[in-house]
Amino acid sequence: MSPRFLTIALFALALPLHAYHLELEARPAAPFPYLGRFGMVTLHIYPHGVRANTFWLNGFSRNGSETVTVMNPLARMYTEVPIVEFPAVMARLTGAKGRRIQGESPVLSAPRAGRVRGFAASRYRLVYGPSAWIDIWTTQIVPENPQLKRIVYEFVSNVAPATADLMRTIPGNPLYVELNFSHYHKLPLVRLKSLTMDSRGEAAALEVGALYFKAPLIDSIWK
Repeated sequence: MSPRFLTIALFALALPLHAYHLELEARPAAPFPYLGRFGMVTLHIYPHGVRANTFWLNGFSRNGSETVTVMNPLARMYTEVPIVEFPAVMARLTGAKGRRIQGESPVLSAPRAGRVRGFAASRYRLVYGPSAWIDIWTTQIVPENPQLKRIVYEFVSNVAPATADLMRTIPGNPLYVELNFSHYHKLPLVRLKSLTMDSRGEAAALEVGALYFKAPLIDSIWK
């Protein structure tokens, strides 16, 4: 083995395993109207956590953490919110009234293989009736992010517990989510923006920025 080839091989072994950066665009206002104030949400999913950027607030949560760090970049303030309380806190801050959709669990159809913007994916369909369903396209070409799944579960369980329990069983990272109901026809909730096999920027994305100070209550950074 030549010295040059050996150097390249050692460098490749030193690279982090399963490095990736999955970037999604989410429009949460359709299922969660109280989140409309945030507009478009850009999600950055990394091997060790997830970050969300909006025009109002930003936030991140590392894998295994019990909290979401919420930041106001204009006021340079941040605070920690327990994941289990996060959906309710967002609803309270936006003046939304707590309301759950009761009913039977939807039927989960068998996965269908396909591609989303060239990436191998599987479509899982949650069927609520003859003309009502949600299509969730996920991929397993990169490891599933447990923190993203946990946060999404908490949001959905606050609105539709039966749906949340079934969504929890769907494997992979989401690439595209589409809502199809009588009043929502082919409405995309989540779209793939990009997927790269490196984790550059992860460290900065999963930490509080410089010159931030901790606020005692989330109400302080909401203003």
